[in-house]
Amino acid sequence: MTARQPLTTDSLADRLGIDPDSAQASAAGRLIAQERRRSAEHARLLREIAPMWTEPEPGEPPGEREEAGLLVGIALRTTTDKASSLLRAARTAVDQLPRLLARLESGDLPVEWFDRILRTVRDFTPQQKAQVDARVSEWDLASIPVARFRRELRLLAAWLVREGEGVARPQDLRDVALERSPIDDGTACLRITGPVPEILALARRLDNGARAVQNAQRKALAAGAPIPFDIDGAADESGSPLSLAQLRYAILTRSVLDTGGVEVPAPRFRMQVTVPFLTLLGLSDTPAVLDGLTPIPAEMARRLAAGEPVWHRILTDPVDGRYLPIEATTYRPAAGMLEHLRLQHPVCAVPGCTRPTLDASEADHIQEYDHADPENGGATCVENLHLLCFTHHRLKTEGLIDPVRGPDGTTHWELRGSGLRVSICPNRDLLTPVMAQALQESWEAYRTDLQMAAALRSGLLDEPEEDCGPDCTDPHEGTGMRSCAPPPF
Repeated sequence: MTARQPLTTDSLADRLGIDPDSAQASAAGRLIAQERRRSAEHARLLREIAPMWTEPEPGEPPGEREEAGLLVGIALRTTTDKASSLLRAARTAVDQLPRLLARLESGDLPVEWFDRILRTVRDFTPQQKAQVDARVSEWDLASIPVARFRRELRLLAAWLVREGEGVARPQDLRDVALERSPIDDGTACLRITGPVPEILALARRLDNGARAVQNAQRKALAAGAPIPFDIDGAADESGSPLSLAQLRYAILTRSVLDTGGVEVPAPRFRMQVTVPFLTLLGLSDTPAVLDGLTPIPAEMARRLAAGEPVWHRILTDPVDGRYLPIEATTYRPAAGMLEHLRLQHPVCAVPGCTRPTLDASEADHIQEYDHADPENGGATCVENLHLLCFTHHRLKTEGLIDPVRGPDGTTHWELRGSGLRVSICPNRDLLTPVMAQALQESWEAYRTDLQMAAALRSGLLDEPEEDCGPDCTDPHEGTGMRSCAPPPF
């Protein structure tokens, strides 16, 4: 597969209809060169980290791979998930796609294209990956347009899937994934993936249910009866049934989830909505935070708070926003302390880990608790605790990672044998110092007004006078002090 003409500054200028000697053409040429350098640098990165990948033996816990992911994540200042993906990509590129890696290193293959190839072959067999490597590496990757590249890659993958074996079946790809809004507007998306017949059947069940409820709402409105599935009383307020989209959502979110008789344990933590006090009073529209991770609009937070019978007060230091500690004297933290730890660690405390601590987490003693002699071991207190996901708690227990908590609350992490050390400051409420400063300034202004009013009543000050004019030399003019005195000369 070849392009009609090589991609150069002149050919790009000709395609865009601009002067080859113009500033635009010159900028386009620099972009072409920059993209080629970026590809070469990415190839070198993959070659650098590929040796860190270790293939686990059957039945062996993937401790070394997790340790390598942590090292890569800290070194590249990225998440452990991204680091693990890079490790897998490096291993696939070096061992199974060597020709395409060479094209990437030469600058012919853009990084975005190479990432798309990796996603395409993720579930392919080694033989299928070898075919992709052999065929795609022969394409004119330095010049073909992106649309043609994507189309031909999809066509090639479809043929290989049809002819090959071992590729994941649709029923093996069933998944439900939570996708948060990229702009934190108070919404989220639940993406359901599965075989087309099952997804269509679910959509039709929801559609049939929504139409049935809509008819029931229409009849209830006509008869003046209670309205079923009326979200927030919207149908009663508008006098018309909800839309099918609204009803599909109501049925999906308010229906009982069937677990086939398996008992579901009660949630370890309640869902937290942390609302600034002034927002709660309606005096500010500062966003609240859901489960320590997701900002939500002030109006939504106030509506959620209004529907709850119990509120929990969270105390923070007015200077630096630290969450004030709760005492504990036992090995297991009390419920209130666990809630406190969740405020500090909405995700696993290990640097780069993004696993939420809502469900799959464990409270860990930074300085180990001595069960035989508790007084000489690490105390069960907020200063000596953090929340870790199960995976990183195991790594810490095995001594692969070692945290040390400093007196200022900073946690210093060391990775065994690597000499790598990273320090993480404690999670704090960033809003508290700002609000405390604003309240202090308001209080001082209020006291100044009281003092001025008292001085006016006592006669120490006269009422502010009109502007004396541009020739006035009295420094107290317009301040409420006594009227201007004659100039001394």
